[in-house]
Amino acid sequence: MFKNYLEIIKPGIIIGNSILIAGSFLFASRYIVFNLFLFLCTMLGGSLVIASACVFNNLIDFDIDNKMKRTSNRVLSKKLLDFFPVLIFAIFLGVLGVFILGFLVNFISMSASILGFLIYVILYTLVYKRRSIYSTFIGSFSGATPSIIGYTAVSNAIDMYSILLFIILIFWQMAHFYAISIVRIKDYKQANIPVFSVVKGISTTKKHIFYYILGFIFFSLLLEFLGHLSYNFLFLSSILNLYWLFLSYSHIKNINNKKNINQLFYYSIIVIVVFNFLLSIDIFF
Repeated sequence: MFKNYLEIIKPGIIIGNSILIAGSFLFASRYIVFNLFLFLCTMLGGSLVIASACVFNNLIDFDIDNKMKRTSNRVLSKKLLDFFPVLIFAIFLGVLGVFILGFLVNFISMSASILGFLIYVILYTLVYKRRSIYSTFIGSFSGATPSIIGYTAVSNAIDMYSILLFIILIFWQMAHFYAISIVRIKDYKQANIPVFSVVKGISTTKKHIFYYILGFIFFSLLLEFLGHLSYNFLFLSSILNLYWLFLSYSHIKNINNKKNINQLFYYSIIVIVVFNFLLSIDIFF
């Protein structure tokens, strides 16, 4: 039973978003004394709200999950848990997460978590996912809110750097998910979900991945050029990012090369992990 409930919160997504929260929190803490209690509350509260959103996503998408190979074995698809207890579980996680952020962190971080939740569950999952090729773009705003949660937990304000982090994460989300949409294109066709790769084709999607990587690189460089990061960050991140761009460009015309898209997908994960790691430790350079 515990394993089933653990599965529906999507631990991989929780870990990925926790990295974003931690990276932005530590980035914002670079010139002040690190507050461990605040850090733990931010991580816990943000993770609980994200977990709640993931459970709601499972509840809403259980019918189309049955149609896709990669999701057909999910707990709700196999009817290992009943709908109502899972709904209560999702509400409990969300309310607890919002409470922790609101009372132990600050109002801005709490508001960012609620906004991200609403965009992901209502706009992305419930409204646009089955209707529009631009659902991914809408969902990317939700995927970028963890950086706002982490940064504003420290700053208690929306400033230029928090907005930059938000924009950077949007470009990364788009490149990352477009790669997924090609890798899993058969699943999306089977479930009749109009993702960009299904509607516009693999070749066009690959070009857009390249453009989004360019955007990610440009806005990442702005963090350095605005004088908030060291040259070591510039050097190390540039090596990583330029190889990501090269990987994308070198196979734009290689339409049927699924191995390359898998490489692009997994490399995008490496990029965002290292990006947040460099943000976290840049103060020591």
